[in-house]
Amino acid sequence: MKSYTLREAAKKVKVAPRILKQWEKEFAQYITVPRTKQGARIYNDALLEQFIKIKQWFSEKKTKHDIIQYLQEEQQNTGLEGEVIDTPRPLRHDSYHIAEQLARTMKEEIVGELKKETTEAVQQAVAEMKTYMGEICENSASTKREIHRSLARYTKTLQEETEEIHEHLDNIVTFLQEEKTKREEEQRRYEEQIIEREKAFRELVLSFRQAASSASVKRSNKWWKFW
Repeated sequence: MKSYTLREAAKKVKVAPRILKQWEKEFAQYITVPRTKQGARIYNDALLEQFIKIKQWFSEKKTKHDIIQYLQEEQQNTGLEGEVIDTPRPLRHDSYHIAEQLARTMKEEIVGELKKETTEAVQQAVAEMKTYMGEICENSASTKREIHRSLARYTKTLQEETEEIHEHLDNIVTFLQEEKTKREEEQRRYEEQIIEREKAFRELVLSFRQAASSASVKRSNKWWKFW
């Protein structure tokens, strides 16, 4: 079955990529977008058809609740499930595009890992809050303050990790841009060297021809003088 990346799918449906992500989140109970082992989204023709229907329903001024009902009815009738795909189909092979794809995949993996850690941290915080519920029922002011401090620590930790990840991603993008600029400059210098060598070679050939012509004239003059 043919597969598509997020940008390709958005182009097929004629919406922005962020819209597909938004619909995936809003109708997650009825639409499942499979991913590769690296975490990249992969779309197939069946999913594109679903998103095209959702786009049509929104254009008909249908509400989100109406669309959920439509999707629920379709799921009951067809039992549509997402197909798991291990690897996407090959894309462009130029080095800079591959680097861009690598950076994008790394970003999705890092963001996915951050979401996972965030979920675990929130679950841990909720578990601690449940532990403190008994003491809260006894109106313990000290317990309430401890809960607030715990949540503040989790919030600060998550914020620091998020800032660190964004800084890392900015460094990756900067590195890729510098590498692209460097390769373009090297290519330009290489082309200039080739042009200079061709020019020097032409001048050498021209000089050789002129020298040969001059030598020929001299030999011709000596021959007539001999007779």
